[in-house]
Amino acid sequence: MDINAAMEYIDRKNKLGIVPGLDNVRELLRRLDNPQDKCKALHISGTNGKGSIFAFVESALIEAGFTVGRYISPTIFEYLERFQINKKNMDEDTFCRLLEQVADVIEKMEKDGYPSPTAFEIETAIAFLYFAEKKCDYTLIECGMGGTLDATNVIKNKLISVIAQISIDHTAFLGDTIEQIAVHKAGIIKEDSVCVSAPQMEEAVRVLKTVCAEKNSEFVMVDETDFHIEKDETDGIFFSYKGEEYDIGLIGAHQIINASTAIEVLKILNIDYEFIKEGLHKTEWKGRLTKVNDRPLMYVDGAHNEAAWIYLKNNINKYFTNKKIIYIIGVLKDKEYEKMIDILCDNMSYAITITPDTPRALDNYKLAELISNKGIKAETADTYEDAVRMAFDAAGDEDVIMVCGSLSFISDYLK
Repeated sequence: MDINAAMEYIDRKNKLGIVPGLDNVRELLRRLDNPQDKCKALHISGTNGKGSIFAFVESALIEAGFTVGRYISPTIFEYLERFQINKKNMDEDTFCRLLEQVADVIEKMEKDGYPSPTAFEIETAIAFLYFAEKKCDYTLIECGMGGTLDATNVIKNKLISVIAQISIDHTAFLGDTIEQIAVHKAGIIKEDSVCVSAPQMEEAVRVLKTVCAEKNSEFVMVDETDFHIEKDETDGIFFSYKGEEYDIGLIGAHQIINASTAIEVLKILNIDYEFIKEGLHKTEWKGRLTKVNDRPLMYVDGAHNEAAWIYLKNNINKYFTNKKIIYIIGVLKDKEYEKMIDILCDNMSYAITITPDTPRALDNYKLAELISNKGIKAETADTYEDAVRMAFDAAGDEDVIMVCGSLSFISDYLK
């Protein structure tokens, strides 16, 4: 199997869509000799901040000399980005070899009457095989969606369950209240373990505390009164947390929350302060208010749900007060895009809409019409090159271009 055949196989399995439940992935992993039980794992669920929290944790663990596997989704730049060891993507030959191994098992499962695992379940199995084969010291595993029925929720050797900030998203699967969603996210908490949480709304806190009490697990939540911001500018943030000083290159007040959550995780793992401090300083996480041009300023942000749009709006108001803001926006039709427009339109001077390259994309003409109805000039672009050219033509040297709306289309702008 070469990489083209491998991707064709994954594309076929993608057509199965999302199938919540763990029976099938457990059977797949059982037949693969349960590779998920051969590594020490940190597992994260939540709505916003999962990637940033584990980017901070990963960087500090590598700084301390450990071999760290990381499984992420969605990816930004390329497919194999989802399987990383010490920040390096899995190579094509390894992926093809492991996929062949998994595909052989799936063929036997189907002959035995089992339904085919989904693409995400297959990818999850490949990640566990890869990390076990490479004998990673730690593996950082991100839930794809939810927690309780997410394919990643099969780990026994879980050191810490981490809960990023919970907000409204994936309502068709998880429910439309914070409490309902928190129940799903809390499903990753295991018996007699430790759960580290970012600050949460009270409805989520009640759920997390209840689940931890039921499972005899320690509950640790970041208290925002424990950090103090020394400097918060577009070139980085200096802050103290529980009396110790840190600096990070990721900007936005929400990144202090994510960094503090990572610090709590690392302290539980007994990582020395100097490694934590240096690891946080070196952390990069592309697509999170990432600057890609200076004059005019151009930023790319993967904000794709209500809480993230509010963070983006607040950061724009803080860092770019009285600036003309030109947006390049593409969204998915299963997101609350009308709410996004309501949140962002106050500081939107001009919008260029794009249709992301996915079947889930909202048509850019419809998005432009909705923005125009708010009294804001909006035009469509057929390609990302056209969008950038239109934005630069409209921007002065002191203006700001903001690319946002979905993680699914920002890689071209980052490149």
